[in-house]
Amino acid sequence: MLNKVRRRQVDYTWPGFVDALASLLMVIIFVLMIFVLSQFFLSQKMTGQDEALVELRNNLVELGEMLSLERQTTTELTTQLSLLETKIVEVKKNLKYEKELVTQFKEELAGQSNILSLNQSEIEDLKEKLKIKIQDALLLKNNLEQLEKRINKKDTDINEKNETINANKKEINELISASLKLRNKLSQLQTLLSAYKAKDKKEKVKTINIGKEMNSALARRVEELQKFKSDFFGRVRELIKGRKEIRIVGDRFVFQSEVLFKVGSEELGIKGQEEMAKLAITLMDIEKSLPTDIDWILQIDGHTDNLPVKKGQNYLDNWELSTKRALSVLRFLIKQGIKPDRLSASGYGSFQPIDKKNTNVARAKNRRIEMKITQSTKTNQ
Repeated sequence: MLNKVRRRQVDYTWPGFVDALASLLMVIIFVLMIFVLSQFFLSQKMTGQDEALVELRNNLVELGEMLSLERQTTTELTTQLSLLETKIVEVKKNLKYEKELVTQFKEELAGQSNILSLNQSEIEDLKEKLKIKIQDALLLKNNLEQLEKRINKKDTDINEKNETINANKKEINELISASLKLRNKLSQLQTLLSAYKAKDKKEKVKTINIGKEMNSALARRVEELQKFKSDFFGRVRELIKGRKEIRIVGDRFVFQSEVLFKVGSEELGIKGQEEMAKLAITLMDIEKSLPTDIDWILQIDGHTDNLPVKKGQNYLDNWELSTKRALSVLRFLIKQGIKPDRLSASGYGSFQPIDKKNTNVARAKNRRIEMKITQSTKTNQ
């Protein structure tokens, strides 16, 4: 029985011991956990302090570099300051020297002013005389300019008169030629009349009457042609009134090339087409009142200046350019309604200049298209 009681007592003691050990183990584990946590937080704090320490070290390095730069800058400034002080000393020396020169110059100037004050009256007299001379020179210059303008105007008038005289000479020569042809025809008629003198008086009277009728018919034709030319030129004068680029010289009217064509071109420009259209309307309007048996022709002559044709242009020389310009005007007038048998075109290049001077003004005058109404070659033959 006692053994059983003892066994029972032992059995009850062992579980309590186990519980105590379990409690102790839990306490130890709790303490270890607290220790681990404290170590973790302590390590975090130590890491933050290390980073701050590294940052402080970097700041110290930067401050050291800045300090070295400041020392270097201070050294350079000290060097520059010493150089400036040296320059200041030199400038002071130069300034002292300049002051001495100014003092010397003032003394010399004072001496010169005394001399000038003595000659002031003479200088004033010279100024007055110089002023009078300048006024005389200006007056002489103005007189020379006016005289030069008058001379230029006289030259222009002389050139225009020479042009008119030359044109009149051409017209007189043409009239003389026409008169000679008429005389030849009259002499032929007289020869015929003398051949018929042997016939009876009726035939003689009839022949004389035929001759008179032919002479009067020829005279009427010449008169009508002159009237046609006069009427035409009168109309053209009204069209070109007040325009310097289109002129009438003798029995011709002259168009400057710049009015009709572009530089170095044979094609009529817009302005040139307008001018030729007006001319064609006037010519056709006057032709309506002219008898159909009067043979007339409008002669179109092209002229250039003496400058050679530029490279790259489609012309061999000024002959070709002047001829093609005249033909361009002729073809345009045909398109406007002028009959082709009433038109003739020629090119003279630079060999019939109006003004023989080698100037831009003279060359501008020589670049032109001339037009003239004359008798048809059919009549002359």
